[in-house]
Amino acid sequence: MNEVDSFGRLSRRRYWINRITESVVGVGGGAVIAAITLIFAYLLWVVAPIFAGADIDAGSQIQTVERPTVLVDISENGEVVSRFSSNGIVEFYDQASGRPVAAFDLGMEIGAIKRTYPLVDLYALVDQSNTLRFVRSQHVVDFVDDQRQLASSIDFPLGRSGVDIGDVQFYDTHLFDTELLVASGSGRQVVLRKYRGVELGFDLPSPRQVTLNAGFDVASLYIGPRNQWIYVMGHNGDIEIFGIGSLSKPTRMYRGTLTQPGQELTAVMPLLGRYSLVAATVDGTITQFGIYTDALGTRLDAIRQFKLETPVRRFVAEPRRKGFIAVDLAGDVHLMYPTSGRQLASFAAGLPEDAPMAISPRSNALVSAPNNSSVSLLKLHNEHPEISFSALWSEVWYEGYNEPIYSWQSSSADNDFEPKFSLTPLAFGTLKAAFYALLFAVPIAIMGAIYTAYFMAPGMRSWVKPGIEIMAALPTVILGFIGGLWLAPIVEDNLASVLSIFVVLPAGLFLLAILWSLLPDHLTKRFDGWYGMIVVPLIILTVYAAFASGPWFEEAFFLGDSRAWFRTVLGLDYDQRNALIVGLIMGLAVIPTIFSIAEDAVYAVPTHLVRGSLALGATEWQTLVKVVLLTASPGIFSAVMIGMGRAVGETMIVLMATGNTPLMEWNIFEGMRTFAANIAVELPESELDSTHYRILFLAALVLFAFTFVLNTVAEIVRQRLRARYGSL
Repeated sequence: MNEVDSFGRLSRRRYWINRITESVVGVGGGAVIAAITLIFAYLLWVVAPIFAGADIDAGSQIQTVERPTVLVDISENGEVVSRFSSNGIVEFYDQASGRPVAAFDLGMEIGAIKRTYPLVDLYALVDQSNTLRFVRSQHVVDFVDDQRQLASSIDFPLGRSGVDIGDVQFYDTHLFDTELLVASGSGRQVVLRKYRGVELGFDLPSPRQVTLNAGFDVASLYIGPRNQWIYVMGHNGDIEIFGIGSLSKPTRMYRGTLTQPGQELTAVMPLLGRYSLVAATVDGTITQFGIYTDALGTRLDAIRQFKLETPVRRFVAEPRRKGFIAVDLAGDVHLMYPTSGRQLASFAAGLPEDAPMAISPRSNALVSAPNNSSVSLLKLHNEHPEISFSALWSEVWYEGYNEPIYSWQSSSADNDFEPKFSLTPLAFGTLKAAFYALLFAVPIAIMGAIYTAYFMAPGMRSWVKPGIEIMAALPTVILGFIGGLWLAPIVEDNLASVLSIFVVLPAGLFLLAILWSLLPDHLTKRFDGWYGMIVVPLIILTVYAAFASGPWFEEAFFLGDSRAWFRTVLGLDYDQRNALIVGLIMGLAVIPTIFSIAEDAVYAVPTHLVRGSLALGATEWQTLVKVVLLTASPGIFSAVMIGMGRAVGETMIVLMATGNTPLMEWNIFEGMRTFAANIAVELPESELDSTHYRILFLAALVLFAFTFVLNTVAEIVRQRLRARYGSL
């Protein structure tokens, strides 16, 4: 009974141990799956808003005193609506409640008024005496007794005296840094006045002045970026571009037309930055024209087109982005964004033809004055207009480029910058880095694993295998530091010597193999399994010989300058931190992973298969190729795929050893930018919930999906290999 009870207690103990073990393993596996699912869900949650469509909704309407309205605007924070009347009265209204908060009398009649580019609170107005003055609206937040108060005011930051510009039909003003340019005129004459050393709060200094003569009657003009050129347009679509960087020598850069023969121009306007124009014709076509200068001169290229059913009569530009609103003949508004090439939203607003209107600085509202006794607002929900599938993955024609390109450039010191969010260069860079790393690592790791597991003596294997596996513990930031700051300069200074290694080393090993085969068997048998130790000195000697023969190699094959030869003969540029450095350094990081898994797979092949093959008369090489490698193929394939996953997700090495340039070149002598490195560099500097921020999360989601698909395919292939060769 005692033995039976004892056996029963032991069985029950084992039963509960098994149950607990199964539960723990199940919970752990479920937790892993849940964690992966939550990561995927969180990434998707952050990314989803960038693909949400834009909307235009009816907003509030503010009732005002009836006065002829010449301009309406909204403050930076969106709290205060401004209205300028032709009799010089400026009124400020609380946007939320519609209550008037302040009113000022400028003491003059206003004939025309517009924003001074690129500011959103400085206006250039022309009064009844043809005097141009600058007025500024200010909205200052203060706290009185812990109560937030917003004080609105109007002032003349450049003095009240103004500039007499005569009886003009058109004008534009542009304040760049401390340089103010005023362009005005009528008929065919354009008068330019340039003021230097301009500071808000001080009167205008004396200007330099020049008169330009156009080849047609001018209908409108716009000053170009940085006061470097000016667009002059006629009624029928004629356009001239004058270079005005130096007023003493203005030049005609371009003369052409914005319309095709038989078409009528209905509206034209520059976009933010003023490097491109949008022009509408009577058939409802909207064309974006970009200015481009090369060795042949300056030209306007039609970058992209939009099509509306109703002709456009006017445009309204976003003050801080490249987007714009087109108002058609019916008064309906259409929200568009050129970079993504999309018409984002439309709204049947029914605005009158001459209604003043403006887009808020934050691009979240369109304010207009449909009549002289009210101001209405439309709510714009348009957080991420730059994003579309084509903008992310296809070539995009950006301003300043002569053709569509793939580009990633998320920020710039220039406020007129057009963000470029193409993920294609990052995906390309990720694959390029992984390809060159695996090109270096896979042959060495797989062949090293086969030799270690199959041919190497057990005593030597006990040292080699742990030594290689411990390399996996090396911090990748150290490897990146070594690659970028130590190896890259050496390779650059000795490029021919490094390239000669790929010739001298195989030749030396092949020569050693021939000599070794000629030695007597009784001598070579003593070193059976220790060949690797014999080869190490030879590798060191051949590398030394390659560096020693580098100058001769460079003179014989590269005409004395290898980098110049690659550039002139093959058209390959050379960057110090490039894919070759990444291949060498990241290959060293990947080798331990591939080697360890592949070596275990080869070593785990049952010995009875090997002995049976040898007993049937097969040689060691035949046994290796026909039995061992086939049996171990699932493990070897898994090793390669895991190594590829390691290379795809690597961050610090590619960040420090590639130059981190988003290029689309397979050139091994140029760098790249990968998903992981790009996220590491830019995410800490991105604005929370901005388009840039969410695009970086999209890059993480793409990388996550890529590795998931890669691992899934690898597992399917591994299972098929196991099913096919597992019965050997």
